[in-house]
Amino acid sequence: MDLTGFGKDGKHNYKIDRPLTDEERVSRLKLDKQASTEPMDGLSVIKLNSTYLELVDRWYPVRGFAAWQGGMIFLLGVASLVAFGWLALDMKNSSGWISFAMAAPIFAFFSWIGCKGMRFDIFRMTHYPIRLNRKTRQVHVTRPGDTVLTIPWDALFLCVRENDLPLFGKSVDVRAHVLANDGETVIDTFTLAYYEFRDKEKLMQLWEYIRRYMQEPDGVEQCDREEAVTLRLPVDGRREGLAFGIVRTFAMAANQPVAQLIGSPIAALTILGRWLAMSTSKVPAWPAEVEAACQVDPDDPYRKDWRSNGEYGFHELGWPAICFVVGLAAVVAGLWWLFSVVM
Repeated sequence: MDLTGFGKDGKHNYKIDRPLTDEERVSRLKLDKQASTEPMDGLSVIKLNSTYLELVDRWYPVRGFAAWQGGMIFLLGVASLVAFGWLALDMKNSSGWISFAMAAPIFAFFSWIGCKGMRFDIFRMTHYPIRLNRKTRQVHVTRPGDTVLTIPWDALFLCVRENDLPLFGKSVDVRAHVLANDGETVIDTFTLAYYEFRDKEKLMQLWEYIRRYMQEPDGVEQCDREEAVTLRLPVDGRREGLAFGIVRTFAMAANQPVAQLIGSPIAALTILGRWLAMSTSKVPAWPAEVEAACQVDPDDPYRKDWRSNGEYGFHELGWPAICFVVGLAAVVAGLWWLFSVVM
């Protein structure tokens, strides 16, 4: 689970007010330099048209993990509190209540930790969109904390960053820095492109997709090519539904039906966590001034969103749905067995 940059207080917490590092200078991405011969959307595009390209944030792919993991810790703490309280009542003596008093703070702490973990996902925004306006050459970034950053595309310092993830190894992303007038001090930061599978080659394909849209004369046409598009994410002005939650979660093992089946219990929990996160979060809306600057021609032939996707096939939704049911059944059976052993 990669929550790099997502602060515990629900605001972004990238390190700012600091000089550029040597690593950032070496890995700088040039706007006029091709990064890949095969640009791909990387399951990141919400909308495409001749005016702007809209992308999801870096935290969108992993939505659901914090919700179910935090939820499990919370339920463990609450269940333990109830069990110890029941035991104290059943013993009908002071020793039982002494044991409960000693154990209660520990389990209450676990419950609190679980709630804090869930809050990375629930009661937030469904996603934090990034909009790149090709005509005005402005980038609009929705961020945790309900703030919007608008910055000129040509003013960004773009580089590849590697992130250390406790228990999960490393991840890579394309980081966008806003620099002070000295050209050296980072005063703001956001992630422009992220690929969840820690694959730098795929990340560079996504970056090339973005770069071509903003830089090439025929960038819109290139980004609309069938071979460059997976699908457009169905989150424009709406919450992600359960069906797409299944599609998106099992996309982590796309075209690997056996792996999808083996990993179905964890995937099922993530899907439920994702559904909870989306159901409790609000849909983002751009400020009026951003919308005014991003007017799209009604007759634009490149105007595409989730309605342009077509129907999901068996490998996209059918088989993942079966795996979801199997995984959910396995989780329920495991919890039932655990409950029967404990009780």
